[in-house]
Amino acid sequence: MSTPVIRRRKKPVEVDTIQWTGDNETDVQAFTGGASHFYALDNDDRENSDDPEATATVYDKLHSTWVLVYTGQHIVRGVKGEYYPIAEDVLAETYEPVSDPS
Repeated sequence: MSTPVIRRRKKPVEVDTIQWTGDNETDVQAFTGGASHFYALDNDDRENSDDPEATATVYDKLHSTWVLVYTGQHIVRGVKGEYYPIAEDVLAETYEPVSDPS
């Protein structure tokens, strides 16, 4: 292999998150910028989606795509203003709470 593999460490970055509980659509929409960025899926949407277990979708403007969200996942506002879901266990392994949210 002539191209080297480089090991890297994630820089310390603070992000804001909100958990999608399945019944807090208004709160998540306020966090993400409205219904044009996040909405709960109704039964028809779920049946026609790639995964009927998904309960919502969030718009990732960085990648210009809608991403499925599952109840219990957290929505992260990334460093470029993008939004994406992250599972609770991955969130716990990757981030720690900040004592002074700003």
